[in-house]
Amino acid sequence: MRKIADIRKDLKAQIESVRAMDATADKAAYDAAVQKAVDLAHELDSATKVEEAEQRLAEKQLSDLEKGANRSFSIVKFIREAAEGNLTGLEADVAEMGAKEYERLGLAKKGFVLPSAVLRASAGQNYTTNADGGYAKSEMAPRYIDGLKDRMAIVKLGATVLSDLVGTLPLVGAGSMTAAWLAEGDTASVSKAAFSRVTMTPHRNAIVGAFSKDLLRQTSIDVEQIVWNKIQEAHARLLETAAIAGTGANNQPQGILSALAAVTNTPNIIAMGANGGAINWAKVVALETKINAGNANRGKLAYLTNAKVVGDLKTIERAQNTARFLLEGDKLNGYPIEWTNLVPSNLTKGTASQVCSAMIFGNFEDLYIGHWGGVDVVVDPFTLAPNGDVRIILNSWDDCKVVEPASFAAIVDLTTNA
Repeated sequence: MRKIADIRKDLKAQIESVRAMDATADKAAYDAAVQKAVDLAHELDSATKVEEAEQRLAEKQLSDLEKGANRSFSIVKFIREAAEGNLTGLEADVAEMGAKEYERLGLAKKGFVLPSAVLRASAGQNYTTNADGGYAKSEMAPRYIDGLKDRMAIVKLGATVLSDLVGTLPLVGAGSMTAAWLAEGDTASVSKAAFSRVTMTPHRNAIVGAFSKDLLRQTSIDVEQIVWNKIQEAHARLLETAAIAGTGANNQPQGILSALAAVTNTPNIIAMGANGGAINWAKVVALETKINAGNANRGKLAYLTNAKVVGDLKTIERAQNTARFLLEGDKLNGYPIEWTNLVPSNLTKGTASQVCSAMIFGNFEDLYIGHWGGVDVVVDPFTLAPNGDVRIILNSWDDCKVVEPASFAAIVDLTTNA
């Protein structure tokens, strides 16, 4: 069977070819081209189903390998031996699984690959004792993906996370149809639902870090978790930054703020003033009103901003001399609120240059985060050798997509006291 990436490339080219053809000029050629596109779509569907089956087999294979080794996969041993250029035992078997996965998906392998099955596998189990996890392996919580989610504020607010994606993923946003009362015998007019359609595609990203050789010589579970945590934190920062403020240019995904700015008619952007301004109760409610006015008040509605704005929310009164502040407790205007300093605080509005902050309100279920395949790990023991460190470069394929821009509203010119 051909690689999924090759099928996807051929299908995209064939669809473009069909769109460029004149169906009336040569109907036979047009029909043949359409049929070829249909055949390629069927081939891609079959290849995708095969990959799903391969992933299920990989999970069982990993479980069997770990039980046979009487231990879990060790990221510390993996990096240490990769630096020495000689993976052994369980870690070598896992790297081979990763290489096969990348080959199936048509992804470019740059180093040793941690397959998707490892990113979903449980950590800290003792496989020498069945009661400690030997038989419960498949029922344990994921190691990497769940850890990644725990570090992302947007996921806590309800963003939709899709793992183990294959090929491109088309998403359809909300649409609407009209209804009318009719007399007996009247003909109903046809209304066409206007749905939005976006596509998630894998964007390659790289994370660079370093661990000391002394740390990598350790074998404790605590050290193992430190290494996983550092990788997860870097990956989470990258994805969250893209999901919030990714520009959609220079290989970046498009985040919420850029998706709103790209709406040409009436973007859901609320202005504080010509030169920005401090947050107030009316503007907090105005964000909710924007969503309600667009009939998008559904799903997991919440506010997201940064620490500077939260500080103002806790010290600015709703009305003068009321001792009632904008933010009291853990909810704002009755909705959950999260903050992360990855929400920009260096935006510009008029004379307020690079000091403005953003605040977002909306249904975070309509923000999708996608992951393709496992993680490619390049271990470089030479560049930082004088310092006794091993440099690690991680390559992964991810995307962020706002499936329905009308589900979000934002202020991007908040001036703060901090």
